[in-house]
Amino acid sequence: MTAPVKLSLITVCYNAGNLLQETLQSAINQTFQDFELVIIDGGSKDNTLLVANQFEAHIGTLISEKDKGIYDAMNKGVMAAKGEWVYFLNAGDSFYNTHVLDSIFSNEMLLLNDFIYAKVETKNEPTGINYINGKEVSLPMFYSHYPICHQGTFARKEVFQKIGNFNLSYPLVADSEWFVRLFKDATIKCKFVDQVVAYYDIQGATYHKRMQGYREYIKVGFVHFPFFVALLNYFLYPIIWLKVWVIRTFQHMAWFKKYREQKFKNKKAGS
Repeated sequence: MTAPVKLSLITVCYNAGNLLQETLQSAINQTFQDFELVIIDGGSKDNTLLVANQFEAHIGTLISEKDKGIYDAMNKGVMAAKGEWVYFLNAGDSFYNTHVLDSIFSNEMLLLNDFIYAKVETKNEPTGINYINGKEVSLPMFYSHYPICHQGTFARKEVFQKIGNFNLSYPLVADSEWFVRLFKDATIKCKFVDQVVAYYDIQGATYHKRMQGYREYIKVGFVHFPFFVALLNYFLYPIIWLKVWVIRTFQHMAWFKKYREQKFKNKKAGS
């Protein structure tokens, strides 16, 4: 019988051979080693599996098959995970330094919680101005935006058993909807850690389909938020569309980059 592990690092990928090496290397370089790699591949046609197999000694589960999208793959990862805790380190993301896992899993008081969340630093921001994101949150902060990145979160596997897996009805914002369910459950002990734990590749599916994601989040609001909040988000849609249009149109302009640099300067300095 395979010995239990403290942590399952779940990596979801598809045709990510050019990204996977850095991601998995950042995992096995950790000073904390009580983990398994759980790799869920969507049936890649490139060299993804060749890259993954280089890390065979650390792999607990490797599945390569067609799936219904990223959250279906993430659900498969949770089901396959043998760890007490789970963390999603998807292709393109990487740990911030080699001591990230040690800083979390050597803290016995911290591990008395059910859900731990921290900061991430973006990479591949189109303007070139990457920034640090993350702070302590409460349920009302979800009413208007997504205040947590899953790359900054560690959850006990039993939390998924308690509140369910990612809802595939939300192809782009299922993780945010899951966080809403989590923060609505007062019996789940959550703890914010004021440190950066990962680099987050910002140019994922949600970034390129931002308005579709926002439409999904409006639906999330009508399920989970007070009615007047959900209705406000519905009527704010044209303003959000305009904001996204401005960003996409001017993101490569020098003046816009200067604005973004100023906007995120204090965030980065305070990390």
